[in-house]
Amino acid sequence: MKILITGVAGLLGGNLAYLLSKKFNIVGVDRNIIKIPGTTIHSLDLRDRTLIYNFIKKNQPSVVVHCAAATNVDWCEVNEELAYIFNTDVTKQLVDICNELRIKFIFISTDAVFDGVKEGLYRESDEVTPVNVYGKTKALAEHAVMENPNNLVLRTNIYGYNIREKNSFGEWILYSLINDMTLKMFDDVLFSPIIVNDVATIIEQVILSNGKGLYHLCGTGAISKYDFGVQLKEVFSINTGSIEKISVDQFTFKANRTKNMALSNEKISQLLNVEIASPMESIIKFKELYDQHYHEILREFIGGSRNAK
Repeated sequence: MKILITGVAGLLGGNLAYLLSKKFNIVGVDRNIIKIPGTTIHSLDLRDRTLIYNFIKKNQPSVVVHCAAATNVDWCEVNEELAYIFNTDVTKQLVDICNELRIKFIFISTDAVFDGVKEGLYRESDEVTPVNVYGKTKALAEHAVMENPNNLVLRTNIYGYNIREKNSFGEWILYSLINDMTLKMFDDVLFSPIIVNDVATIIEQVILSNGKGLYHLCGTGAISKYDFGVQLKEVFSINTGSIEKISVDQFTFKANRTKNMALSNEKISQLLNVEIASPMESIIKFKELYDQHYHEILREFIGGSRNAK
């Protein structure tokens, strides 16, 4: 089976390509050219419909996994027009192409499509009410994807080891503490993080089972950003650096933020008959991967290294 992955140099795209290349024929697309074993990577502008159409038609993938996106929430707020182009228009264009060529389309979405006022975990049946430009662009893209009932939308909140010099949330905490920094983390923002390696495993399963529809692909349960940092520090036994508890209300952002980003993964867990790790369990896996030098393996794809003491 051939799988085309957009945003293949990003956190999810890169890990997905690397982990699935052992079983599938992987073709990657990104603005940044990297080298991933078993993966053919092309530098293409996803905004160029003719170019992308011809590329997809030539390669004839069975599945397109659309990971590419503008994900910096504040950047999207300041650059609204570009955010809609990258996150909404490009997605609609890809969906149209895949629908025409009868290719399954998997869209990676976000927990930012909700307003955060609900008590408890958000479910797929809850109303979409984004409070910032980023969330709005992704919500519109979701709607376009789901016009074809055979397509798949996965809302998630991912961390893990990145290929490029761009830290995920977990890496930011880890390397900041290693470098003896003091972190201020929100104790009133809840989320359901999932490590990228588990996301790749589950995406493989939904591809093989021909999953369709809308699902929350996230960790089991909710945790505050502060508690996540504290648990990571404990699991890694880091004696340097410190974490201070603060409220998100003490910060002023360009884009609105929500206090409850927590999702329920019950629907996808039942679909695949799997148990998805809790935040604490995923942190333990994050540490195990570090001990196995997984982050260094990924770095070799671009010849880089981390700036940690």
